[in-house]
Amino acid sequence: MRRSTPQKKIDDRAFPVRVIVALPEIGKHRPLDEMYQWLDQNIGRGNYAWHSAGGHTIFNDREAFYFRDPAPAVDFLAAFPELKLADGTIFPSYTSPHRS
Repeated sequence: MRRSTPQKKIDDRAFPVRVIVALPEIGKHRPLDEMYQWLDQNIGRGNYAWHSAGGHTIFNDREAFYFRDPAPAVDFLAAFPELKLADGTIFPSYTSPHRS
C-alpha cells in the first residue's frame, strides 16, 4: 500500500519563509477565522500555508505560517500585532556562543 505525502511535508518544500507564532487565547483576541480571511484576501490561497508548530508550550498554542516570500509574512504580522513570535531563545535550555 502506498501512502500519500502529508501536506505539511509538501508545504515544507514549497514555502521557504516560515513564521512561528504564539496564538493568543481565543476569546481575548481576534478569532482564527479572521486570520484565514485576511490571508485569503491579501495573500491568496496558493501563496501561504498554515500548520501546527508544536502545540501547547509556554507560548500557548504555536502555529506556523508558511509564505513564498518575506513581504507577505511582514504584512501578516503587521495586520495581527497581537501575534508574538514564538522565539525559542527565551528558553533556559537555549544555548549559543553568541548569546549575550
